[in-house]
Amino acid sequence: MIELIHINEYVYLKDVDIYFSEGLNVITGETGTGKSLILDVIGSFLDYQNIRSETFSADMVLNLDMDFDEIGIRRGQHIFSVERKNKRLFYKVDGRLIGREQVQNILSNIITIHKQNSHMKLLDKDFILEVLDTVADNYELLEKYKELYENYQHVLKIIAGANKDSELKKLEELREKVNEIESAHLSEEEEQELEEKYKKALNLQTLLQNYSSVSQHLEEIENALRKIYSLIEDKYHEFLDTAVESIAELSNQISKELSKIEEMNLEEIENRLWVYKKLRRKYGPTTEDVIANLQKWLEEIKQIEKTIKILENAEEERLRLESELRSLAIQISEKRKNAARNIVKSIERHLKDLNMNARIDFYFNQKDMARDGIDDVELVGSTLSTGPLYPLRKIASGGELSRLMLALELSLASTDVLVYDEIDAGIGGVTAVKLADKLSELSKKHQVIVVTHLPQIALKADKHLSLRRTGDTGTVVELDERARDEEIKRMFGGEEFIELLGDFASKENKRKGK
Repeated sequence: MIELIHINEYVYLKDVDIYFSEGLNVITGETGTGKSLILDVIGSFLDYQNIRSETFSADMVLNLDMDFDEIGIRRGQHIFSVERKNKRLFYKVDGRLIGREQVQNILSNIITIHKQNSHMKLLDKDFILEVLDTVADNYELLEKYKELYENYQHVLKIIAGANKDSELKKLEELREKVNEIESAHLSEEEEQELEEKYKKALNLQTLLQNYSSVSQHLEEIENALRKIYSLIEDKYHEFLDTAVESIAELSNQISKELSKIEEMNLEEIENRLWVYKKLRRKYGPTTEDVIANLQKWLEEIKQIEKTIKILENAEEERLRLESELRSLAIQISEKRKNAARNIVKSIERHLKDLNMNARIDFYFNQKDMARDGIDDVELVGSTLSTGPLYPLRKIASGGELSRLMLALELSLASTDVLVYDEIDAGIGGVTAVKLADKLSELSKKHQVIVVTHLPQIALKADKHLSLRRTGDTGTVVELDERARDEEIKRMFGGEEFIELLGDFASKENKRKGK
């Protein structure tokens, strides 16, 4: 259940704490105070598109009755936070950043929101299918069906657009390219080394002359140093030894460089670089591009080989997939029809309780196999006890659709927290009393949060909250018994209306002889 909502900043609600209880929580207030802002905050954890402010920050404390191991959340009390910055929303759980989808997946299992005009979803065939699949527990079958359907569409696409001979030709051309590149054993590192060697090789003659001349001079210097030994005293020999060793080491290094240069084969280097140049020109423009194209073509070869395999058995594969899809689609459809029968009974019972006598049914029409099966489903009904049933979009008023949606949600209510935003639209009189009774009944098994204008619903509240606004500041007040009486009087029309109601009741009693 939701224990607390703290709104740091949203429109004119700043640093506001709202404590909820179990049972029926009612939010009231004058028209224009922005009662629905509170539900925007709850909705931001499920559907952030409803946020009406660029600056937004709120926390919601929930007591969870189950574990969510995938993100390391255990049952018990947790703080969910949301903040909007630079037109992006960021979510946290207990101060730890969590992805939006993860938060919404968790909370969609806990909270259901009935927004204003959400009854219009009853006219949406996709919504109707979703309801039936939820009740029928069709998700596992649907996943299997959708996977097969994707394969089926792929096969149809290949049959319609592919030709075995042309695919074989493309395969041969790609293999030629791949073989040419693979046989070259290209590498960007080798190419760089070859270019460095080639630059050196171009200066080969000059290097040979220079190193040969240096080697000759070093030999002459070493001979001259050795002659000096006999001309100076022993105490200076140490300096000569150092000089001779350095000359010898330098001479050794020069000999190695000469050996490397002599080993260089300019023709071999040029031939190898020509391979790189040719492949770059054909499949480049850079060696990196050639290698990238090689990987791309290897993947294309795999796909073409798969396509050719399918083409060789295309008709057989199409018929196999079609048969499996048809079998799954029929299973899904039968489960939907069973679910529809159960829902209809429950909806009609709730509608009767809501003072609406109506016949409701799901009309099934079979369509060509699609991604969601073979069912085209529409809600049909009639307010007459006999006669044909017509699509709701043709016969139901806004108020009737609202009551139908409520009856549907009462039939399907499954999450711990149920939130209703002005569910009383288009409802009054005896029906308002019936609706209040229904919400009160629902709140025995669920936490219910309702924004309402109906005093009949407010009278049933386990906790009554009132939103008040003064200028650019909004506050949410938990009403005590006295304040609650005053608020309900206001909702009925004020003290004068209550007095008129009393006078009317007195006259009625006299008229009836009581």
